[in-house]
Amino acid sequence: MSLYFQVSLLLSDWITSLLAAVPLRSRATFVELFCGCLLSGDGWVTTAISAIQRQRHWSTYYKLLQRGSIKTQPLAVALFKLIQRVHHNKVITLVIDDTLVPRQSSTAPGSAIHFDHSHKPNRPSFMLGQIWVTLGASLTDSFGRNHVLPIRSRLVPEKGNRSKLKIAQALVRALLGHTIAPVRILFDAWFMRRSFILPLVKRQVRFIGRARHDTALFLPPPPRLPGQRGAPRKYGQRITLNHRLEHLPVTEKTLHIYGKKQRVRLQSAQVLARFLNAMPVVAVWCQIFDEDKQIWSPTRLILSNELTLDAVQIILLFARRWSIEPLFHNLKRWWGCKDLWGCKDLWQQSRRVLELWMQMRCCAYALTQMLAMQLHSCLPVHTIAPWRIGRPITAGLFLTWLQNEFSALPFRACYCPKSRQFQWPLPLGHHPPNTKTTAP
Repeated sequence: MSLYFQVSLLLSDWITSLLAAVPLRSRATFVELFCGCLLSGDGWVTTAISAIQRQRHWSTYYKLLQRGSIKTQPLAVALFKLIQRVHHNKVITLVIDDTLVPRQSSTAPGSAIHFDHSHKPNRPSFMLGQIWVTLGASLTDSFGRNHVLPIRSRLVPEKGNRSKLKIAQALVRALLGHTIAPVRILFDAWFMRRSFILPLVKRQVRFIGRARHDTALFLPPPPRLPGQRGAPRKYGQRITLNHRLEHLPVTEKTLHIYGKKQRVRLQSAQVLARFLNAMPVVAVWCQIFDEDKQIWSPTRLILSNELTLDAVQIILLFARRWSIEPLFHNLKRWWGCKDLWGCKDLWQQSRRVLELWMQMRCCAYALTQMLAMQLHSCLPVHTIAPWRIGRPITAGLFLTWLQNEFSALPFRACYCPKSRQFQWPLPLGHHPPNTKTTAP
């Protein structure tokens, strides 16, 4: 079966699954706008409309976004169910993080002065921008590479950063009722807070996250002696730097993390975390050797409530969190091979419309990345990017092929209101398999 028919079958099935979250009267227009969003190379709504054979007035597509008939959360749930159906995993690994998008206008939704944690050169420490909290699903392709597919992104309000924890907790909680396997969540040190972790642990969510190096950790208390008076001890000896260096064994491993093989120095112990109300966790102290500077990196502390995992497994799982950084790069800047697009081009005037259009862009990126993961061996790289032969197939390469083959097609006519099914069209000159064609 050729690549055209495989893409047609997959996108027909996937887009039909997403239509379950769209009202019936809006599905035909949504199909047009979403397919244009899938084929466009930037974040403008106008570019998405120009990528298809438009069959309605241009104001119809803008009204679809402005009137609010499509809800963002049901669309995210439909995408999450689709990812679970396509990629069967024993444990669903989620990644949550936030990113800062610079803005020049203070009237943009959610635009405020924020601290820039990236410390990039030629950029001030405090800058005007928008903060997005994104929840993604971590997947591994057939080559062992990790990818994070965006499920939902929410805009942080203008006032304060404390709402980031509430938004992150709400994003995870909204998906827990639609899972078919246990859930594991990965996050960095900013989300290692009691108010964020304890409610999720009550819902049987596993977590692996980085913590501050001075986090209060204790050994289990010694057994209570017979007839000993007083309340039982809650904690044992506190693990300090000297105690860790003297009593915990040090092991060195060579692990493939963060895109390459690196020497890692590990120490681990099962401890009680005081900020989690004496919850038993596995603590892993990790150092990575810098080959260029010939020094060991500062010690990083990783905590996990999965007591059956060893130190190496925890480090390998936590390293999958880093895949969300390339995702942010693609969402903010580009994921095609030509144009810049992303959050910087999202100029909707209201927060609701901005989050809806961002959700549609996330769904489009997720579907393109899933195509690249499943059909990487069929993509004709020698015709679209011969200099990338032998390199990994990315969503940007697949987008370039989709733009070359499927632009300016009548997508609205491919949706059947009676059967409520969508059939991805084929380019001119291509016919379905086992179909007889006659000369004109």
